Amino acid sequence: MITLTAICGTKTTTRIILILAVALAAMVCLAGGGRAELVQMSNSEMAKIRGHGATNLYIEENTVRLFLDIHMETYGEIDSAKAAYYEKDGQYNWDMNWTDMILGESNDVPLVTDGLVFRAEFDDINASDKQLKRIIIGTNNMDGQISGTFTTTTGAVNPEVVSQSGTEPIVMNRGTDLQAYDALNINDNGFFIDINLDGNSPERGVKTIIGYPESNAINFTFSGTNDWWQ
Repeated sequence: MITLTAICGTKTTTRIILILAVALAAMVCLAGGGRAELVQMSNSEMAKIRGHGATNLYIEENTVRLFLDIHMETYGEIDSAKAAYYEKDGQYNWDMNWTDMILGESNDVPLVTDGLVFRAEFDDINASDKQLKRIIIGTNNMDGQISGTFTTTTGAVNPEVVSQSGTEPIVMNRGTDLQAYDALNINDNGFFIDINLDGNSPERGVKTIIGYPESNAINFTFSGTNDWWQ
């Protein structure tokens, strides 16, 4: 069992932690079409469960970052993971539309995640009417395979994830580039979901950045002119 304890010195910090909790719920809801059911575990299965965790929370300028030191091993199926259906460039579509997903290759070869990162960016964190502008959720250390049908994707993928050569990322804006691949193979690298809430920004919507660490993912832009991946 993982126990998380946070000492909140101000109402602002308490609100921020609540926002980050909502962000976690939003990430889980991306798999809204998936199936889940409660199954009673046997005593022998319960005995095999091990866990440890710690938290690190800090505020820098207008950004709040929460790190959870959690180790997870996952093998399972998600029927559908869709996010952000709205009008862009005159067309309605999903920013992310992945179906028939399998996380991990088998019970013996699961998808492994070490550590979870939650970032919340505000326009002015000290203002009484502060506005949440961006949420980033993910990990710097994911290892394993995600397979499925990747109909549309918005964001960027390291070419190594799909066994391609080159150094420049595969950048997509509701793109279909990943349809050519059955699986994403992440080799102990980052996986982040970037939720931009600024309706007036060209970066608005939900982006997925795969195969890059947090330090690169937070600087991602569609233009790529700032060489954010280097």
